Order: sequence, then structure tokens, then C-alpha cells
Amino acid sequence: MKKVLDYLKLGVFVFGILVGIQIPGFIDQYGKNLAARVSESDNSIGEFQDDADNYFGGDISRLIEYYSSNVDPVITSGGESIEAIFNRNQLLVNAQLQFNQSVFGSYTHVLISPVEEIRNEVWTNYSYTIVLNAEAILLGISVALLALALFELTIFLLGMTLHILHPSNKKISNNNSIS
Repeated sequence: MKKVLDYLKLGVFVFGILVGIQIPGFIDQYGKNLAARVSESDNSIGEFQDDADNYFGGDISRLIEYYSSNVDPVITSGGESIEAIFNRNQLLVNAQLQFNQSVFGSYTHVLISPVEEIRNEVWTNYSYTIVLNAEAILLGISVALLALALFELTIFLLGMTLHILHPSNKKISNNNSIS
């Protein structure tokens, strides 16, 4: 039984390394996808920003308000479209700022507050790559050690639970008595 447990531990460790070294590649692909979307969004809002610069002192919210207050439903609808493009651009720009905030900013951004649409698309289209740089190796070993520690803890707690539920009938007695 001990040999099987040792092989399971080795399997958990190897699996942890393989998962851990994938993380930097996933983060990199998310960052590239985010950057491409920010660039596309900047291009989309650019023409409207030019109009805002020319007629409203650069304030795009005043341009949107101008379109929205028009009585012509076509122009009003155009204002709603501009506002949607502007809001999307702000969302993407803010996400990119968080992503580029620090070395760990990209990891915390993708884990805690990603643009869900982008994370899901990257996950769906992720091409498994092995980036063998210091960051990937360190992350791989860290994830492997964490997985192994969790596995060991699970085995220990399972053993404790079984021991509590089914205590052994063997009692240790002290037959050493002083006469």
C-alpha cells in the first residue's frame, strides 16, 4: 500500500508541475488578447474622440450627450452606440492598466478581476505551450509542492477520520508493576 501511495504522490507532483508551467503561457495569451482588443477599441473610439476634440473641447461625454439629446431617433441611437463603444474602451483600458500594474499584477488581474469574455475566449482557444523560463519553472515547482502538500493533508485527514470512526480494539496495557 505504501508503494501505491508513493506513486500517487509522484503523480500529483508531476501533475502540479505540468499545470504550474502552463500558467505563464495562459497569462501571456490573455495579455496579448487584451492588448489587441484595447488597440481595436482605441481605433473604434478614435473618430468620435476627434469629433469631441473639434467640437466639445475633447470631452467625449458632451458629444454623447449631444447625440442623445437630439430629437432624431437615428442620431439618438448613434449616441447610444458611441456610449457603448466608449464604455467598452474604458473597461478594456482599465483592465490593461491593472494587468500591467506589476509583475504579479497580471496574475492577480486574471485570477480576481479579468474581463470574463477575454478569459473565456483564451481558455477555449488556449494552445498548450511550455515556456521554460525562470518564472514558469518557479511557478511549476510551487504549484507542484502546493498540490503535494494538499494531497498529504488530505491523506492525513482521511486517516485521522478513519481512525476516529473505527478505533482499533487493541489496548496498550502496562504490565510493569512494582511488587
